Amino acid sequence: MLSYFDNGTISHNPDPPLGQSPVGILTYNTAGWMSANFMSSKPEDRPGDIDTEAPDVGTDAEWALIGKHTLAYAGPWYVSETTDKVEVGQITHGPTKVAWLPTWVGIELQKNYTLLEDKTMMRFRSKTQDGKNGDMFFKRLA
Repeated sequence: MLSYFDNGTISHNPDPPLGQSPVGILTYNTAGWMSANFMSSKPEDRPGDIDTEAPDVGTDAEWALIGKHTLAYAGPWYVSETTDKVEVGQITHGPTKVAWLPTWVGIELQKNYTLLEDKTMMRFRSKTQDGKNGDMFFKRLA
């Protein structure tokens, strides 16, 4: 994810869960499955000393901090609305099969999309939980 904006500007929330500059990857395959993995890029949101190979794998507070600043889900996807132009439409993720939050398992997430820059960049427009418009930009990797 290149950037996340609320209402066309950097987030109004002084401490958004994924930080001001989250990073992540959306993966789609031709069989109709997708995964989304995002996290904060702020070092203070991601304790660097946690190693799953270590006997003491980190405190509960450190793991809670990582969980608070991470978002992940996977499931089927499909284009749910299109216009005469394939560059603009609506994509649905779900119903999700797995998610980092139990309440997200089985939900559908609709995103209005626009393909930009010769279809190498995708812009999602959506509403945040507090009703603000959100824009996310993704650059195609392959």
